[in-house]
Amino acid sequence: MSKHQITTDRPTIVNTLTKLSPGAMVDIQLSANKQLRIKAKLVGYQEGAYFAFSLPQHIYAQQQDHMFEGKSCVIRMIVEGDAGLCVAFKTKLITINKKPQIMLFVEYPEQIEFIQLRHKSRINTHLPVVISEQQAASVSAEEASSNMLEGVVLDLSEGGCRIELAAPSQSLSMVFVQIILRFPLNPEKPIVLNGTIKSQQQTSDKLRVGIQFDANKQLKAVFNKLNMFNHPSLAA
Repeated sequence: MSKHQITTDRPTIVNTLTKLSPGAMVDIQLSANKQLRIKAKLVGYQEGAYFAFSLPQHIYAQQQDHMFEGKSCVIRMIVEGDAGLCVAFKTKLITINKKPQIMLFVEYPEQIEFIQLRHKSRINTHLPVVISEQQAASVSAEEASSNMLEGVVLDLSEGGCRIELAAPSQSLSMVFVQIILRFPLNPEKPIVLNGTIKSQQQTSDKLRVGIQFDANKQLKAVFNKLNMFNHPSLAA
């Protein structure tokens, strides 16, 4: 797949958009000059018919003059997982449902534009992981261990990963993190990586975190040595 594509091929559109999950945050552009943009949450969709997004009441109150049936808009969203795409499409507002919450319904697109975000291919997996904030040398082992969080790696590449954690009371404040991975083929020799949190998506009981690894020349060699990309035990 090339990095940037525009397509009207219906199977490609459907296959791409079915990777979206309810609860995903989207960007809705309501004006041609890109200055009027709001955030909403994907509620669901009906193939070939509509997409539905929920909108906070205060956002609707501020922007309702720009929202009406037939209004043109641009939807942008991230498709997570092995796809790693930024998807955008032009559409029109079908209707606005005001009770019990603000819901925007837009037309299902006949054309989409997407950009591949990842330079490295990813595989789906379910590896155990421990994540903690990168610590200064002066920090004690007790202090470091108190900040560790356990989770699973949902997908993984040489350049980054997506981790799912039991949702804390709020989003993680840490940015620069250390990750400890244990592989089924060699659990006694974990891989320790440093990285940067690039995205967070929180639901009622889970927190998904996208992490970009720091440059590591040995990482590819280690993955190949463990046969990670070809081993069936890592498939979801």
